[in-house]
Amino acid sequence: MRNPPSRRTVFSVLVLAVIVLGAVAGMGVLRNRTVDAKAASVAKVSALEFVPEDLYTTKQETMVRTLPVTGTLMALTTATVKAKVAGELVEVAFREGQPVRQGQVLARIDQTEVQARVAARSADVAVARAQLQLAEKNRAMQKALLDRNFISQNAFDTTQSGYDVALARLRLAEADLVSAQKMLGDSTSIAPFSGIVSERYAQPGERVPLDAKLISIVDLSVLTLEASVPASSIAQVRIGQPLEFRVDGFGERRFAGRIDRMNPATATGSRSISIYAVIENKDGLLRGGLFAQGDLTLERIENVVVVPASAVREDIGQTYVYAIENGFVRKKQVRIGQADSHGTLQVLSGLAAGDRIVKSNLGQLRNESPAVIRNQAAPASPSGK
Repeated sequence: MRNPPSRRTVFSVLVLAVIVLGAVAGMGVLRNRTVDAKAASVAKVSALEFVPEDLYTTKQETMVRTLPVTGTLMALTTATVKAKVAGELVEVAFREGQPVRQGQVLARIDQTEVQARVAARSADVAVARAQLQLAEKNRAMQKALLDRNFISQNAFDTTQSGYDVALARLRLAEADLVSAQKMLGDSTSIAPFSGIVSERYAQPGERVPLDAKLISIVDLSVLTLEASVPASSIAQVRIGQPLEFRVDGFGERRFAGRIDRMNPATATGSRSISIYAVIENKDGLLRGGLFAQGDLTLERIENVVVVPASAVREDIGQTYVYAIENGFVRKKQVRIGQADSHGTLQVLSGLAAGDRIVKSNLGQLRNESPAVIRNQAAPASPSGK
């Protein structure tokens, strides 16, 4: 007959059972933790990471639609002063770059010849006037005799004809004198307006012919910009529309002007239309001949939501953007309106101010994918280092 187990044996068996059960439970907990860690790792790997530079936050802005234009600046008022009489050039008062005022003497031509001509014509006038006076006295005498029937009508008519000839000769002499006096005045060239001398063509001592170029003057206080606009866009151009432009040598500084006039016909070959803008240049910074690049303002649209053109995608007739909402990438259909020249599009529907969207094409994105925005800015240390 087998003896019953002792208390010590029973206690040992119980302790062993407890140890086995504890080990089994510990293995279960460890297994659960491993599964959770793997799941978290998978979720973390599958989440798309973005930096703030990848995103764009929409807001209501003023959208300005513009038309790019290029052209060359030219002085609105320019003149080339020419010699109105032939002769020796005795003085040229200004050189290139010097300012002149309206009415100032620019050049003088030797007046000896024209002064002699004036003197000769003055003498002719004096002779013609004396002859007229004599013819007038003779006519008066003959008229008295005719009234008394001492002479015939034919005799008086001959005297009257002599008077008429003397009067015509006086008028001719006076006209020649006026012409000679004008030539005397034309020997001095006067500035027609205030401006700057742009070119000097002749030097003192030269003998210049009639209509020879002497000096060119430009008025830089008002400039004009001629630019070509495609015929397809000319319907949007109006007189008075503002224009902003940059020129070489002034960096990013922008100058302003307005459309003053338009050519009524297209240019042969290019089928473009020339427009002319007027630019106020009171400070004289701009110069004629500078190349200008600018934008003509066509329309201003207030309080609209805009997005970069790089954020908008099209696929199978759908226009959409990718937005970040509640930690997920969401594909949102949008309706696009006008575009400006800087790559900005007007959003008519589908987005509201404050939405965050993916700014550019970052590759294939999946709808409803988890998204994480990584902040690149590191927090500053208390010491400020």
